[in-house]
Amino acid sequence: MSATAARLPVTLLTGFLGSGKTTLLRALLAHPGMSDTAVIVNEFGEVGLDHLLVETLDAHTVLLDSGCVCCAVRDDLSETLLSLHTQLLGGEITPFSRVVIETSGLADPSAVVAALVRDPALSRRFVLDAVIVTVDAAHSMSQLAQQPEALRQVLLADRLLITKADLVDDDALDTLRGALAQQNPAASQHLCEHGRIAPSDVLGLGMHAAGNVADVTLRWHDTPAQTHSPRYRSVCNTHGTTACTDCVPRRLLPGDDTPHRADVTAHCITLETPLDWDVLSSWLGAVAFHHGNELLRLKGLVDVAGEAGPVVVHGVQHCLHPPEILPAWPRRAEGAANTEQRSRFVFIMRNVPREALLAHLTEAQRVPT
Repeated sequence: MSATAARLPVTLLTGFLGSGKTTLLRALLAHPGMSDTAVIVNEFGEVGLDHLLVETLDAHTVLLDSGCVCCAVRDDLSETLLSLHTQLLGGEITPFSRVVIETSGLADPSAVVAALVRDPALSRRFVLDAVIVTVDAAHSMSQLAQQPEALRQVLLADRLLITKADLVDDDALDTLRGALAQQNPAASQHLCEHGRIAPSDVLGLGMHAAGNVADVTLRWHDTPAQTHSPRYRSVCNTHGTTACTDCVPRRLLPGDDTPHRADVTAHCITLETPLDWDVLSSWLGAVAFHHGNELLRLKGLVDVAGEAGPVVVHGVQHCLHPPEILPAWPRRAEGAANTEQRSRFVFIMRNVPREALLAHLTEAQRVPT
């Protein structure tokens, strides 16, 4: 691919401390299909890549024996990415057509996603492909309950890679997989033994293209894990005929009657009547303006008045992507009828209750259009 032909896809590899990110990265980089990849890591000294280093290009960049270019994060991720891109255009480094970023174990993925989306210089050159999260089968149940960072990583994942499954029995693995499905029903789960996984399972997924955003939104709403309780479902008088539903707080342990309390919550909201463009814009704009720092991710499939197909919206923090109109409502299975024509939103928020989101919707509906 020409360096100037298209934006370069970026895969974000994250996961809590000790979950096997580096083992996975080392295995990926040894694969011959990875030679056109640029890799960004926290610090060379903190990751076990020494056996792959073959040439020092500068103080921050090395060439790996797989042919990949590997770069250590400097003071700023944006600076590191832009420097790599400049070197690529100038022919100073081995050509690459994709980027993999490995974060630290305590990193909040939303911060990296926000940088890719909000920085104009970055968004012209790079596009987020997928957020890949490694999950330690032996320790993740306790980490999800005790470590906010671990929970955020799982909630924001497009794909979950379960590592160290050989260290637990089948019952423990089933419990973990059930908990992960409750926390993030849209993320596919894959077992990953000793870092062995095909590059095609983590790269080139295009998870943030409009069609995939629509599918992910539906899976958040349609999965059996997203059961609803009458006390969390209501027809809102303030919204006229609009019915708003929200997920029961997800539990980590099946059968546990105590909802897991964390600072991050996924609010699934369904609207039964179409929205006007002005109302949609005003509502999401207000959420981003007032709660941008707490808006980790937004995904939506929207029934907009006057549009034959659904409108896909998604964003992170203060930045909302331009809406895209799909030609038709998705089908949930081959040969099945189109999805019911109603709006569905997923807001992953930090310390923002569902009521605050609905209050902004009420205010947007009051404004004359």
